[in-house]
Amino acid sequence: MQSISHKAFRAVRKTRVTGAIIEQIRDLIVSGHFKLGDRLPAERDLAVTLHVGRPAVREAIRALEFQGLVETRPGEGTFLSAGPDSAALNLLDPARLRLLDTVRKLFEVRRVVEPDLAALAAMRSTPELVEKMRAALKAQQDQIERGESGIEGDTAFHAHIAEAAGNEFLIQIMNSLMERIRDTREDWLQGRGRSLRSVDDHGKILRAIENRDPEAAEQDMFKHLEGVERMLFAAPDGPEAQFRTVPPTLDAGDAS
Repeated sequence: MQSISHKAFRAVRKTRVTGAIIEQIRDLIVSGHFKLGDRLPAERDLAVTLHVGRPAVREAIRALEFQGLVETRPGEGTFLSAGPDSAALNLLDPARLRLLDTVRKLFEVRRVVEPDLAALAAMRSTPELVEKMRAALKAQQDQIERGESGIEGDTAFHAHIAEAAGNEFLIQIMNSLMERIRDTREDWLQGRGRSLRSVDDHGKILRAIENRDPEAAEQDMFKHLEGVERMLFAAPDGPEAQFRTVPPTLDAGDAS
């Protein structure tokens, strides 16, 4: 067993600090620079070498430990516990990291756009559009009862809210957004508890729209999206299950 020199690392620049550290360690494992049983530099030394804060290094190590790629031994240090042929390395592929970053950004767009859409729907919706939302919610419930994810009814419900807002440009944005995250949403909705939670949230949003209460509609939509995002990214089968310990904002602003 040998200790890995901090000289093997290069300084991490501005974007996605924790993710960049993970990618760098992954690359060093794949290249054979790191070997099974090698000890990584101390957290403080890595932070200095990479030009990042210690919290970013700590989160990267935790993510790698969760995947079984490293092992932290109290009083001894952190050791590489997987070789270049480890299947876990595939989960840390840069393409997957970029995909995760994209999914996060798309959900950020949802939080910016959809609460205002719900508020507009509460002000502008017609009885016919409210009925469409009610029918979509009923369809979602029926699909769940049949053992399905309810994604069709879920998608229709959000689409009708956009329609009720009465702005064709916002409708186009929502259609594009929902299509891009459809697979992620459908995977998440497979759990019955999650799908029923979605139905319950949608019911609250619908009641606010029916009551012509834009403030309540906005708040209920924001709470819904915030809850979905929080549960999605913390779920064992969510898109970032392997990075549950990595903070939402992978930014160079980590302070030591």
